[in-house]
Amino acid sequence: MAQDASHTATSHHGVTQLATSRPRVLGWLRSAAILDGDWGTSVAYVMGIGFALAGYSSFWHLSVMMGLTTLVAINYVTICRLYPHGGGVYSSVYHRSQLLAVIGALLLGADYVVTMALSILDACHYLGFHYPVVWAILIILSIGVINWFGPRHSGGLALIISAFTLLTMLIIVIASAPTAVTSATIAPPEGGVFRNWGIFVGFILSLSGIEAISNMTGLMKDPARDSRKAILSVLTKVVALNIFLGLAMLAVQGLKPGNYLEDMLRFLGEHYVGHWFGWIVALSLGVLLISAGNTALNGLISIQFLMAVDKELPSPLRRLNRYGVPILPLVVTTAAPIIVLLFVNDLETLAHLYAIGLVGAMVINLSSTATDKSVYLKPIPKVFMLISASVLILIEISIAVQKAEAAVFASVILVVGLGARAVAKRAARVKPTAVEAIPVAAPVRKRRRTKMPITKYLVAVKEANEKLLRFAAEEARARNGFLFILRVKEIAVGALPAMLEMPTNGQEQRIEEICTEAGIDFQSIQIPSYDVGYTIAEQAATFGVERVIVGAQHRSRLEYALKGSVVRSLSTLLPEEVQLVIFGG
Repeated sequence: MAQDASHTATSHHGVTQLATSRPRVLGWLRSAAILDGDWGTSVAYVMGIGFALAGYSSFWHLSVMMGLTTLVAINYVTICRLYPHGGGVYSSVYHRSQLLAVIGALLLGADYVVTMALSILDACHYLGFHYPVVWAILIILSIGVINWFGPRHSGGLALIISAFTLLTMLIIVIASAPTAVTSATIAPPEGGVFRNWGIFVGFILSLSGIEAISNMTGLMKDPARDSRKAILSVLTKVVALNIFLGLAMLAVQGLKPGNYLEDMLRFLGEHYVGHWFGWIVALSLGVLLISAGNTALNGLISIQFLMAVDKELPSPLRRLNRYGVPILPLVVTTAAPIIVLLFVNDLETLAHLYAIGLVGAMVINLSSTATDKSVYLKPIPKVFMLISASVLILIEISIAVQKAEAAVFASVILVVGLGARAVAKRAARVKPTAVEAIPVAAPVRKRRRTKMPITKYLVAVKEANEKLLRFAAEEARARNGFLFILRVKEIAVGALPAMLEMPTNGQEQRIEEICTEAGIDFQSIQIPSYDVGYTIAEQAATFGVERVIVGAQHRSRLEYALKGSVVRSLSTLLPEEVQLVIFGG
């Protein structure tokens, strides 16, 4: 288990700065599945858009874009190795330039907004809904409601979805291979350099999701190894499927540019396997695309929360609901793609809106890392990054010049985001006048008797549950034990900062009163965490306790279905020699 610090440092303004628990629970396979749910979805719309732009000559543009995709992916293998606690544009650039990091985060946020709109709209097209925009809005609202209860670890489900989709695509590849290899019509590119460059820029969606993997390194068991395996495995899938399915598409005679723009893979499934198979393709890709929208939602919530923690966005964005979900970021993240769909609801235009944010964030991340003298970077990886950044800068300029709506969209996001940042900075400079400072004593080991404890217990409480505390204190007193009182503050944000300020609520005093009355030695600890069960097991292992005491959960069936069981998670993580006691009082 990761050994994150659990001590606290006290401020003088009624808040306590706490070291967070950042569980490393993702292996490379689950990381790859989550990445595939974002990056892997590009195959669903890249070929349709490419054929609409270039017809039977689109294979050349697709092949070159796969080369750029490979180069950028290799760069991100290096970035994930260099930044094991988070290699996303905001985390990796912040130590060099806070403003540049914020701009990169805002551009990435724009990418996440359009990812939700684009992915879920395309899912509705694949599923054959008659009013895809209306259905997409309803699905986005449903995802927002579900995430009110907090995100669950999606690696296992993502792995199932990814495997199902891969199997579906392989069936199409196998069925189409004889025809695709012998009969594909690959026309030479038409027009001049500028026209073909414009078509090439239209394929930029194949890069979708690569930036997302760098944001997950803080959750990986071995960031360098797991990120490398995840990136290379998904890269292999993306490149191979795009090439083989691209040939299968070009082997179909009589297609006209614009045909099957939104659901090209469903058409290929029906054409090469049978009409019945089109529904299987629609189901697999529809679920994968909706999953990509959910991943984007959680990514955007995390960005807003982290920026608010760093005082780069207004502090109200830090407020949590009872499930640890940032309330305003959830509202903003749910509303933003809906607003986009009300104004823009065709796939090609959404692709341009998507690309300008994604490419901008990647340019900042790659160029900053390549020129960062505080990290060791060998010459060849540095050259690769600089080449990639240069090409992406040209692509970004091309999108901004040729697609006015994309430039306007990015400008609006930057103006709103930087305006909110200015408000946050102004508020941080204002000193409180009528608020009395509340000094908070740092929790220390409390000695109440001279007899040396012979055992150690840990009780985990969400709040100051007096019945549970008294039970645990009596257990410790009866067995001459030392009691750790662990209060886990659940924050449903995957990428937590190392330290986090939390408001004090006076519960420390009540805990001390109860333990003093019982006459036991104790220590009170508070830790913000993304995964409550993991953190309890982590602290139990750190302190070498013999018994963990938790209260019975009282959740509705809906909560249980969406959040799972902390007790079940804890029971699988605790070593066999540690007893788990569930108090039902």
